[in-house]
Amino acid sequence: MGSPLGPLMANVFMCHLEEKLTRDGMVPSLYKRYVDDTLARMPSTDAAADFLTTLNGLHPSLKFTMELPADTRKWNKLETRVYRKPTNTGLFLHFHSHVDKRYKVGLLKTMLHLAHALLSTTEAFNEECAKLSSIFCRLDYPIGLMNFTVNMFIQNITTKSEKKIDHGNTIRIVLSFKDQITANAVRRQLRDLSKKIAVTLQPIFVSKKLEQDLKPKEIKPCIVSQQYVVYKFACDLCDADYAVYTARHLHQRIAEHKYSAIGRGRPSSL
Repeated sequence: MGSPLGPLMANVFMCHLEEKLTRDGMVPSLYKRYVDDTLARMPSTDAAADFLTTLNGLHPSLKFTMELPADTRKWNKLETRVYRKPTNTGLFLHFHSHVDKRYKVGLLKTMLHLAHALLSTTEAFNEECAKLSSIFCRLDYPIGLMNFTVNMFIQNITTKSEKKIDHGNTIRIVLSFKDQITANAVRRQLRDLSKKIAVTLQPIFVSKKLEQDLKPKEIKPCIVSQQYVVYKFACDLCDADYAVYTARHLHQRIAEHKYSAIGRGRPSSL
């Protein structure tokens, strides 16, 4: 296992070299880097080759390579796709392994969520779904289960997208929460009313705060928790009193006075 400081040190090293390129005005308009993977937009292939030479010439230990886009006609648009290394074996949880079925279904959903989050086009997402189906078929996942999971995922994504569209005809009503049965009944009634008046009525349930039923605690002066204070001590049995300076917290010193007074069998006060 390599040291976790390796990527951090490599990033610091590259940041130092990139600052020099920035001062010299040699950084492209689009330049993004993550550790040793760099994305740059260049006006031509020759300019990209010159920049590659510049990067490799910054230090003898640097050895960057360049990969050109497959379709240069799309240079003004950035698309994302899933890339798998040639060494990828597609090893996932086998369907006949001794694991509960919900974890196997969860694995399918996780891969679909990941593909939907990473891919930028519907075409790429459909291709990735076909690739995932091929991978999980080799792991003996039933085709019906995969098709059902994919269809439900797409349906949920579509429904969430439609719900995000607010045409300004939604009225939100704040109600006190009593119990779940009552809340469900209120939702059904408002849903039926929404269909009749063509306006979306959305209930928002709020719970009663516990502090509304409890009496607020007594606000104590901040000086009780302070250190290095001067206080006045007075005896309840006589008129003697004196001023004392303590370096400890005041509440600690008060406790000591009370303890000593109890030991002597007489009360004292501050």
